[in-house]
Amino acid sequence: MTRPQSPPDPYARPQRPVRQASGDSHRSALVVALIGAAATIVAALIGLFVQLSGDVEQRASGPSLPGASPASDAPGAPETSVAPRSSVAPSTPPVSEGSGGADGAPGAPTSIAPTPVGLPEGFLGRWQGYAEEVDAASTDHYRVTVELDQGTLRERVGSVHYAMESSDCYGTVSLTAVGGTDQVILGESIQSGNCVTNGRITLTLRPGDTVDFAYESTKRDGTRQSVRAGLERVA
Repeated sequence: MTRPQSPPDPYARPQRPVRQASGDSHRSALVVALIGAAATIVAALIGLFVQLSGDVEQRASGPSLPGASPASDAPGAPETSVAPRSSVAPSTPPVSEGSGGADGAPGAPTSIAPTPVGLPEGFLGRWQGYAEEVDAASTDHYRVTVELDQGTLRERVGSVHYAMESSDCYGTVSLTAVGGTDQVILGESIQSGNCVTNGRITLTLRPGDTVDFAYESTKRDGTRQSVRAGLERVA
C-alpha cells in the first residue's frame, strides 16, 4: 500500500544538481605531493646533521683502536700518559754486586769495608841513634832504639828502648796517626824502667834511610819533657 504523495509546492525554488569542479581534485593531489616531498627533505636533513655530528665527535675523541676498551689496562687500549725520561742520574750511589747477601741470595748487594790505614812501608824496620833530652835541670844523652812492624791505627806496631846510665826503659808503641807516607805519630807505653809511663813520638822520614825522632810527655812533677834524636835504619 503506497502512501499518497503530497502535491508539489508551487512556490518552492527548483534545486540544481551540484557539480564538482575538476580542478579541486588536482589541487588536493598537488598539496599532498608537496607535503610528502617536504617531509622527505626534512628527514634527509636530519639524517645528514646526525651523521655530521657523529663525525665531529669521532675526530675529537681520536681514532679508535681495534679491541680497545674504556679500561686503561685492557688489551688494545692506548696509553693515556707517558712518564718523561730523566737525563739526571740517580743520587743513590751504585752498590757493587756480590755473590750473595746476608740471606745467601745470589746477586744480593754487599757492603765493602774501607781499607784500614796502616803503617807506611817506609817506616818498617829497626831504627837506632843517640838522643838528647833537655829539661829545666839538665841535659842527658842516651841511645834510642825503635823497631817497627806492620799494623793499623790503634794497633801495636812495635817497641822502643831507651839505654840510659841510670836505667834502661822498655816499652811498646801503637799507631796513633798517619800523615801521608813520610810521617807517623806513635803512642808510647813504658812497660819497665824508671821513665815516664806515657808519651807521644813523632817520626818523620828523611833521605838516606834516616828519620827524625821527636818525643813529648809530661813528667810526674808536671814539667814538660822533650827528646830529639836522629835515627838510622840498622835492620
